[in-house]
Amino acid sequence: MEFSRVQVIQALCNEYLHLFKDAYDPRFDLSFKEYQLLMEQKTLEELIKETSTDKEFYTLDDFMKRYG
Repeated sequence: MEFSRVQVIQALCNEYLHLFKDAYDPRFDLSFKEYQLLMEQKTLEELIKETSTDKEFYTLDDFMKRYG
């Protein structure tokens, strides 16, 4: 399945919120807005790398179903 750059950014931001909802530390972690702005500067290829997906065990489709 094909995903747009905007869809992948939104999914990465959703993942960020999920991962840091209980463990966010402003001394070390980016704010949500900072993270979102950082993701918006990346190409689609770079964004897909940020998802840490592969073609066998954890696919981009899996990631998008979970966070998209």
